[in-house]
Amino acid sequence: MTTTTTAGTYTGGPKGAGWVTYATIMLGLVGIFNVIDGIVALSRSKFYVAGAHYVFSDLRTWGWIVLVIGAAQILASLYITRGSELARWFGVGIASLNAVAQLLFLPGRPFWSIAAFTMDILVVYALIVYGGARLKAFA
Repeated sequence: MTTTTTAGTYTGGPKGAGWVTYATIMLGLVGIFNVIDGIVALSRSKFYVAGAHYVFSDLRTWGWIVLVIGAAQILASLYITRGSELARWFGVGIASLNAVAQLLFLPGRPFWSIAAFTMDILVVYALIVYGGARLKAFA
């Protein structure tokens, strides 16, 4: 009796399951970082770039904006794990909103803003391309 094995191939899970997992984890992680950033900005910390000029308002206002967006990102990531189509589109919307907010928050923390912007774009890509019916099969 002969047996054949296919070494090196993995056939577990639907196509794009890794992207959906990445999107869920990164959305939650960036949300947690945004909540922390918001709290730090509200406490008037000297952690941010001194003398930065924002597009509108001040550091305290941006602290509230980032805090609310972070809380929404955490909620979206929790509901995406349950396979919710509404959470998928909410996640796309909140990640897109955070991408814009991070670009506007650029004077405060330049390198982190660019990194968070990049993660948000990848989250939007993963949820749009690999979400939907595949999301239901994965959950």
